[in-house]
Amino acid sequence: MLYINDKRYFSSVLILVLFNIILIKLPLTSVFGYEFSALNSILLIIVAGLLVISFLKRKENFVKNILKISPILLSVPLMISVTNSLITTTCSLTDGFLFYLVITVPSIVIGSALGLASYYIIPKYSRIIFIFLLCIIAIIPVLEIYFNPQIYFYNPLVGFYPGTIYDEKLSITFRLVIYRLINVIFFLFLIYAVNRMINQAARINKFSFLIIVSSVVIIFLLCSSFLGFSTTKSRIETSLKGKCYTEHFEIIYDTSIDSTYLKNVIINHEFFYFELKKFFMDEPHRKITSFIFKNNRQKGKLFGSENADVAKPWLYQIYITAGSYDISLKHEIAHIFSASFGIGPFKLAHNFNPALIEGIAEAAAPFYNTWYLDQIASVAYNNDYKFTIDNLYSGLNFFGQTSGLSYVYAGSFTNYLINRFGINKFKEWYKGKSFSEVYDSSLTDIAGKYYEYLQQLGYENKQNTAQYYFGKQTIFSKFCPRYIAGQLELGWDNYNHNNYTDAARIFDYINRVTQNYSALYGLILSKVELKKEKEALFLLTKEISKYNNSSDYFSLELLRGDLLIRNRKYEQAKGQYYQLNRQSPDLHYNYLSKLRLDLSQNDSSIYNYIAGGDSAKFEILKNYNLNSYDYASFPVMIDLAGTLHKSYNEILSLFGKNIIVNDIYSRYATYYLSRYMSENLDYVHARKLAALAARFKNGNDIQIFLRSYLIRIDWIYPNYEKIMNDVKYIYATAK
Repeated sequence: MLYINDKRYFSSVLILVLFNIILIKLPLTSVFGYEFSALNSILLIIVAGLLVISFLKRKENFVKNILKISPILLSVPLMISVTNSLITTTCSLTDGFLFYLVITVPSIVIGSALGLASYYIIPKYSRIIFIFLLCIIAIIPVLEIYFNPQIYFYNPLVGFYPGTIYDEKLSITFRLVIYRLINVIFFLFLIYAVNRMINQAARINKFSFLIIVSSVVIIFLLCSSFLGFSTTKSRIETSLKGKCYTEHFEIIYDTSIDSTYLKNVIINHEFFYFELKKFFMDEPHRKITSFIFKNNRQKGKLFGSENADVAKPWLYQIYITAGSYDISLKHEIAHIFSASFGIGPFKLAHNFNPALIEGIAEAAAPFYNTWYLDQIASVAYNNDYKFTIDNLYSGLNFFGQTSGLSYVYAGSFTNYLINRFGINKFKEWYKGKSFSEVYDSSLTDIAGKYYEYLQQLGYENKQNTAQYYFGKQTIFSKFCPRYIAGQLELGWDNYNHNNYTDAARIFDYINRVTQNYSALYGLILSKVELKKEKEALFLLTKEISKYNNSSDYFSLELLRGDLLIRNRKYEQAKGQYYQLNRQSPDLHYNYLSKLRLDLSQNDSSIYNYIAGGDSAKFEILKNYNLNSYDYASFPVMIDLAGTLHKSYNEILSLFGKNIIVNDIYSRYATYYLSRYMSENLDYVHARKLAALAARFKNGNDIQIFLRSYLIRIDWIYPNYEKIMNDVKYIYATAK
């Protein structure tokens, strides 16, 4: 009989109490949700397994004893987390209970089965066998991630792991419930069968039984792709349906992607390969497989990451969303190039150092929007967004900052090292040689020279730009990130389906429990759609000061100007637009505020523009540019043309007058139009405008970016026909 003074009982409860006290002090696990439940699942599997082994070794009734202690084992973490949530941070107790029920509760069955099986295999060494079985189960998802495209996994120890920290939304799905039910059924069967054999109620050769169980597990793993518990390359190919080969790539793409857009993606694959070959002074020795998903949701479903594009250097595979090719494609291909000097089976940096891994890819694709990497690093450093280089390369500090800040410093410092000491020295550091051995100096000393370099670049008076790019929260500092992300998705789904009342209710709830830009923005837009413009303006005016130090502040300033227009407070709106333009956080807000200031010369024009839909906006801008160009309108017109599916020839006809580049607005507008031309495969016109934009020297912040863009167009123009003629389409042809 199990009594309160039993050391096993006391030790188990004490371990759970101490473990969970630590959890409630840490980011993410302090919330009664996924991370808390997953970590407790692992611990309870270990505790239950060791207890069962102890019961069996003492010839005690393990079923009776584990049933007695299970309610206590399961209630200890539950009470600690729920109590902590009620006292400190209350997210959704419903979500928390669901995670706990689906992920944590089955752990007792799983741990008991593994403990029983370990004792059955070799009683004398049952604890060693138990640890061995746990290691085998833990290794399975590593092998899945290693050999398959996926970065998520389903596993008995934690139920489900989503893949990256960049996808905040995580909830109980029907597939996870089914997977956990399969776990429970299998391990209950294992308990029943092994218990009968131990009690000699069933006679079967031990080796034969192990073969049968192993075969069942292997068959399940082989079938897991069909059940949606894993993703093989063939499953993605079947889902996307399109496939082609270029000289250096196998490109697997969704056939719904526009054929013209696809050709542009294909040619840019080859251009980036050409540039990276020069940068690395080396190249991969096999074709790179590039998966192009039509949208984030499809990528999340098949691959496991909605918001992040990813590379697997050891598989020579990259995974990107079609719409982000111009942002991340070169970066991801660079990861594959780094495999040539990566170490270990994963072909990554020594000790999997994230600053080294991401730093080399950033340096190889050195643009952050229109900013050159060193420029934006100088903006960060000279405006109090500093990150000590020594800390950057230590442990997991890379993930402790806003991701943009970590990527920028890692990339810029890598760029600094390569420009001064060459790529080969960096490769040696990447492989595992000590920094001082490679560079004959300490990391601290060279970092000091790097800081001096950033200071010399200037950009001291760019506080607003620094705030815009780096004033974001990490997932570790957000309030109930998993729950809030799920509620936000529900709110935006309602908004996009014109259910504005329900959307407003959800956004209002989030806005009341935490400071969240997306919720505030969604609530205001919902109020506008519900014809509550005065309420929307009052709300934003009251709330905007909370975001003074946030990257979202400038978006809210623009929105406030628009709300003032909707409320016909034109002079106040002009003041708001003028303030935003003077703050100059980024080119994007420069031209948006400038365009509104230009349209504000006529009250009816600006009102109709702000209050109108996309079609109305496009017609207003089209007419506005009939006699002379307003260059600040070019990016907006071109983006609207894509949204409205306007034909290329129709849009091209709107820009028949001579373009004169004489300021930053006309320069950026010329680049933007050139990019639109290149995306429509009109490289003749794109090349002319690219040269025109790069030639003018005003606006030096984007000079390096524009020169880089011109180099790209100059390379694509003579190489396009040859490359596209050599493309071999397998499943679907881009017509």
